[in-house]
Amino acid sequence: MSKQRFIKKSVYILTEGQTEEAYFARIGEIIGNDTECKYTVTVEVREIVDGSKTDPVQMVKEAKKNKSSYDETWVVFDKDRERDILNENAIALANKSKIKIAFSSISFEHWLILHFEKCTHPFDRSDCESRSMAAAPIVCICNGTTCASTYLKQNYSPTFYKAKSKLYDDFQGQNEVAIENAAWLRNRQSPYTDTNVHLLNPYTDVDKLLVELLNFKQVFYFSIGDAFNFEGIDITLQSHHRVGNKVSVTLTINNQSAIAFPMNALQQFSFRDNLNLLFPYTIAATQLIQPGSSQNVVITLNVNANSQTLTFKAEMTDKYFLVDLI
Repeated sequence: MSKQRFIKKSVYILTEGQTEEAYFARIGEIIGNDTECKYTVTVEVREIVDGSKTDPVQMVKEAKKNKSSYDETWVVFDKDRERDILNENAIALANKSKIKIAFSSISFEHWLILHFEKCTHPFDRSDCESRSMAAAPIVCICNGTTCASTYLKQNYSPTFYKAKSKLYDDFQGQNEVAIENAAWLRNRQSPYTDTNVHLLNPYTDVDKLLVELLNFKQVFYFSIGDAFNFEGIDITLQSHHRVGNKVSVTLTINNQSAIAFPMNALQQFSFRDNLNLLFPYTIAATQLIQPGSSQNVVITLNVNANSQTLTFKAEMTDKYFLVDLI
């Protein structure tokens, strides 16, 4: 059987920093040599003069000039300090112009840190050294409390430096972890992520660009009590209870579709713990939830004694939903 072939689509990515350029240029190089990948990527970096930060509004305007030459256009930029209004205006202009944004605060390095942990630390800057001047050089002594670069180097990537050649290679093995952690971070900032992303720290949605380029599944994180739509069925993880190693989880299934929904041990549902171990679960009996009706379903499973947390996953063809049980 022949492998599926994609018609290549072109993606233009405009970045404001050399770290971002190195990262996405390497992705473009990798997928450009892969006949199975559906994208070709062009990456440009906006010149930074005298160490000053670029204007994100001008970046979006520059991207608009190239928009007609590509199937998709993205602008990658950071929150930075003292430019909240510019960030807000840039995001609004991009939405109006149908240009996609990959935004991070306070720096792109926070996205890299998410490859290893659910980091909620609000860094003040990308790195201390970038504030150096010839007359007054700065050596970072913040130990990662102020700048994201030092935190990344000290804890996870000792060889990291900005604009490192093939930077992406150092992190690609943790792509799925980063995508999940970025979704988790946005859910933690909810309900503000729809309108005030330019004010948030920390925040990133760089994962959305990575999902697009590398054909990963989209990840959506929800909290206990939040409803999500799973193949036309609204599902809410209402509560959970643990006694020893036995866990019971209550789901509310709200069927607003036109057909009955059989609730049994679905292969699309799974549970994993903090050690990434998967646990089988049982439902007392198959329950048929009729159209227009809502019903609670109790799931039971046995976990290990050292399972400190548990995450529920509901997986579809192109995306999946996660809910942490704490």
